[in-house]
Amino acid sequence: MAGFGNILRRLVGRLREQETEAPGQRGLEAELGPITYDPRDGPVDLASVEASPPAGSVFDHPPATAEPAVGYSAEGSQAYADPTVPLTRTAETSPMAFTAEPPANPMADPQSTMVADPVGAASIDVGQTGLSDDDALIEDPLGSNCPYCGARNQRIGTRCERCSLVVVRLPAWAQHRRRNWFINRLSWKRIIIASIAALLVIFVIWVNYPFAPNPLIIFKNIQSQMTADASPGVWTVSGRDLRNSRNVQIGFPPPSGEVIWTSFVPQPLNSEPVAQHSNIYVGSAEGIFSLSQHDGQQRKGWDGNTPGRVTGAAAVVDSYLFFGSTDHTVNAWDALTGDAWWSFPAEDTIEASPVISDGLLYISSGKGWLYGLDAYNGSLIWQTRLDSDASAEVAIHDGKLFVGDDKGVFYILSARTGQEWFRYRTLKTIAGPPVISSDGTRAYFPSSGQLYAVSGEEREVPGLYQFKKIWAQMWLWQVPGVPRPPGQQGGLWRFSPENPLQGIYSSPALVEDEDGSTLYAGAYDNTMYALNALDGTRRWTFDADNAIFASPIVVKDKLIFGDGSGNLYSLNRHDGSLDWKITVSSAIKIPPVQSNEFLIVRTEDGTIYGVK
Repeated sequence: MAGFGNILRRLVGRLREQETEAPGQRGLEAELGPITYDPRDGPVDLASVEASPPAGSVFDHPPATAEPAVGYSAEGSQAYADPTVPLTRTAETSPMAFTAEPPANPMADPQSTMVADPVGAASIDVGQTGLSDDDALIEDPLGSNCPYCGARNQRIGTRCERCSLVVVRLPAWAQHRRRNWFINRLSWKRIIIASIAALLVIFVIWVNYPFAPNPLIIFKNIQSQMTADASPGVWTVSGRDLRNSRNVQIGFPPPSGEVIWTSFVPQPLNSEPVAQHSNIYVGSAEGIFSLSQHDGQQRKGWDGNTPGRVTGAAAVVDSYLFFGSTDHTVNAWDALTGDAWWSFPAEDTIEASPVISDGLLYISSGKGWLYGLDAYNGSLIWQTRLDSDASAEVAIHDGKLFVGDDKGVFYILSARTGQEWFRYRTLKTIAGPPVISSDGTRAYFPSSGQLYAVSGEEREVPGLYQFKKIWAQMWLWQVPGVPRPPGQQGGLWRFSPENPLQGIYSSPALVEDEDGSTLYAGAYDNTMYALNALDGTRRWTFDADNAIFASPIVVKDKLIFGDGSGNLYSLNRHDGSLDWKITVSSAIKIPPVQSNEFLIVRTEDGTIYGVK
């Protein structure tokens, strides 16, 4: 609209000029038509123009003192003030049309420049007249470039010959914006580049779709900050702490191998004991048993019957007892009375152990489901689905969740949203929970009878695994020029006993101290291995009497574990020398735990020993 405003202002200015112009000028305009001149050339002598001879005659050259003559174009649309060029009436045009007489030889003067009116005005010799290029022609005040498509020599108020839009004159600040930047820069090259970029974006989204988080999860509030306790004298979750280190370095001294009491729990299944505040909790096919740590007797008034079986270890945090059941529920009870607080219905049976960190309870169920629940009220915060059922409980460190499944896939996920960040593929089931280093840079887990060390800081590169898989196949086919492919992303090292079929099928214990980082892992070949956690090299080995099924634990400078013959060992963890050995009623296939001054050992037949 700014262009129409300029037009209106110009028309008003014209009317005011007509009201104030001289009578001689009005007379001349009545005879010759409107006069247009450049104000920079000085005033026009209207008296000399009125005294012009009749049509068809030629003016004599004006005297030296004469005012500039006025030249008209052939169409009568433009007027020019020229003090040197005489006006000549042309017979080819209308009777009142005048044109400037050109010089005798325009090419004779090298400084002469011929300037033509773009709408048909007569040519003027600028070099002869002494005018500049800007003075020679006066632009049409209504002429403009189209602000939409950029077409030149369009008139304001009319439709553009190229884009058919009404041409307007925009203010300077708006002209750049109103130009069609996209159209002016559109080309086939840019279209092809944009199409390739769009395809790449679509491919990345398609590959990463399973890893994309639900943004609404971050707005779900968590009602508490409950976290599994790892202080001295307690063993509140399976693996003792959130990293599954199975390492106790403070508190009571290591046990000396003296059996203080025994107890019995029927149908024990594979539930690992947990302990807090002198109470021991053990799951079974009949529910949850609560035992006194001092004598192993079942606590009076405790009714731990459940509709389903409790196959995994429970977790006890503050005054809550958490456990999963084969009746498809996750439950929270009062740890002192056994009263139910809340229950969450899962998609399938739950056989893994819960882990509690920063107010969230993490647990898996059948059909590959993994849940993050509010530990205070059992409300669902997030859920995600793995490729297969989780093989054991999860590990937590620095906002990351680590878990393995029955197909041999190791996952790193966001502990807050369940977003998947990384996968590491192995050949068979991951046989135990992952163990995480104190700085979170390495994760250790058993699979296929081997012990794997994987980076804990990796992020999945979309399509990289599939690309390396094709590369490896071409290398196996011995395609000429194909080099050996690099290892899988995130892999650090892998340790395998001499016979992998009798290899490692339980999670290691991890110690990090001034002597370095050491892993302790038992194998089915009756050997306990002490490995350098940084590179997987052996430090020492110890031969047991039978296969080692369960994970060991470390109590200060002692390494304690059991074997398939019911032998319980205590070794010096620095050199592997035997400290003491006792024999219990049956095979030890469940890891022992340390609670205050007692070592709690559960055997395959359901007998529980308190060793001091």
